[in-house]
Amino acid sequence: MYLQFDRPLSGSERSSMRDLLRRRAAGEPLQYLLGETEFMSLTFRVNPSVLIPRPETEILVEDAVETLKAAGPVRILDIGTGSGCIAASLARNLPEASVDAVDSEPDAIRTAADNAARLGVGDRVRFLRADAMDAGFHAAAAPPYHALVSNPPYVSMDEWERLPVEIRKHEPRRALCDGGDGFAFYPVLAGLAAAMLVPGGLVWAEVGAGQSGAVLEMFGRTGLRDATALPDLNGIPRVVRAKK
Repeated sequence: MYLQFDRPLSGSERSSMRDLLRRRAAGEPLQYLLGETEFMSLTFRVNPSVLIPRPETEILVEDAVETLKAAGPVRILDIGTGSGCIAASLARNLPEASVDAVDSEPDAIRTAADNAARLGVGDRVRFLRADAMDAGFHAAAAPPYHALVSNPPYVSMDEWERLPVEIRKHEPRRALCDGGDGFAFYPVLAGLAAAMLVPGGLVWAEVGAGQSGAVLEMFGRTGLRDATALPDLNGIPRVVRAKK
């Protein structure tokens, strides 16, 4: 509209714009209205079946790329892939890597597979429908892996009720809230890392603000070593990294 400011809008254009404005005013996220968002300088398609990628998750991807870039061919497991933003970004930035991307939701798997294909890494990202919280998860995956990455649901029930309507009413609750205290997934993730990584393999997990200390302790109790927390641009620890 700004580039063609003097051109009158057609009736269909006005109708479309009014519909978008009504939906945005009702709290629907802009990324869903546009159908896409940027992550790691790449364009990902998004819809209400997947979490909208956030800048905090780029911290995880950037550190994993920097750590693994000289490792040659590596196998990576992405748990809770959602839009596929972590899996596809790692595959794009690590040309010798292969990624197994897991999600329990079929619509998320379809969205992630579409993103990987459009970004030219569909041949190196394998998508699996499975729930890491299930006892049979090991049978769905194919260990060993050199790295395990995850942005799990870490919002507690108390926090969920205080989130903006834009998030609570439009983004998938299962991808954000664990239904409890926000820590339900981390012991499972630590156990999977201990069981499925090669010796010296690394695990990266995004955490909520104020959660890093407890997650570091959980990882340590599972025998993972050299655990550290990586801060965001505000100095808040948002990613935990540890080694088997």
